[in-house]
Amino acid sequence: MFRNACSSSVAIGIGAALGLALASGAATAQYPERPVTYVNPFSPGGECDIAMRMIQPKLEERLGVDVPIEYHEGGGGAVGWAHVADQAPDGYTIACFSIPHIIAQPLARDPGYETDDLELIYTYQSNPQVLVVRDDSPYENLEDFIADASENPGSITVGGTGTASGNHLGAVRLMQAADIELTWIPFPGTGPTIPALEGGHVGALMTNSTVAHQNSDKFRALAVASEDRLPFMQDVPTFRELGYDIQEAIHRGVLAPAGFPDEAKQLLAEHLDEITGELAPRMEEMGHFVEYLGPEESAELVERLQPEYRQLLDDIGMLD
Repeated sequence: MFRNACSSSVAIGIGAALGLALASGAATAQYPERPVTYVNPFSPGGECDIAMRMIQPKLEERLGVDVPIEYHEGGGGAVGWAHVADQAPDGYTIACFSIPHIIAQPLARDPGYETDDLELIYTYQSNPQVLVVRDDSPYENLEDFIADASENPGSITVGGTGTASGNHLGAVRLMQAADIELTWIPFPGTGPTIPALEGGHVGALMTNSTVAHQNSDKFRALAVASEDRLPFMQDVPTFRELGYDIQEAIHRGVLAPAGFPDEAKQLLAEHLDEITGELAPRMEEMGHFVEYLGPEESAELVERLQPEYRQLLDDIGMLD
């Protein structure tokens, strides 16, 4: 974990980095000397948006400059990440990321960017996927849901963020494991999925554990795609204990264009590590698992997951 991996020599180096020259036109500048744009690739009200709003003021306080949030939504985050990939790697554009999105999207189609066009700075939280329905749904449990899907292939609509996203791939894993057909309904972010299920516009959501947890008064969680039951949802069984070996989670953090200056990357990672520690109790209360992964650990996470998602997409005929 990044918080435990930082030595005093690294800390000294970070302090010295403030006086070092940065690349790409910032050769004589102290970093940062102007606002750092924080891109949200999803619609307002979703998980990235909520986390960014929590992080933004704390990051501004530490950097001493404004960190304005810009929305570049669409394509399940692809529009925003393509925009970031096109920016100069000068230290002044960062964005919220979601894994597996930034891995799976370029494998499944041409989203306007490649995974290698982006450089991960820090990973601060993750969420297992949860299958939820309305509390008045006829599906009392996962068995009811799968039985109906088996008898009426494609009749159940399941909503979530984008395609080749954590939500989507969670639903794909369920279809594979249970040998059923569901109709996937993609949304531009998590925010719009909640009223869509409330209004009966979709039959279910494959969504983040935070959504299931925070809406437990109106949604019924049928199963969670984690190894063990969640501490804040102890009454919800895992897919695995119900006979379906499904695990899927979304990891969230901050990235930048590839080639981002090392000094800026390390400084931001250190600030984000401190901020994550401060926000951890609040994140956990919301239903997140807090992570403390710096640049190297985040890159290792991507490297570890790429073969898994390549195989999954190949199995379902989505590999580009």
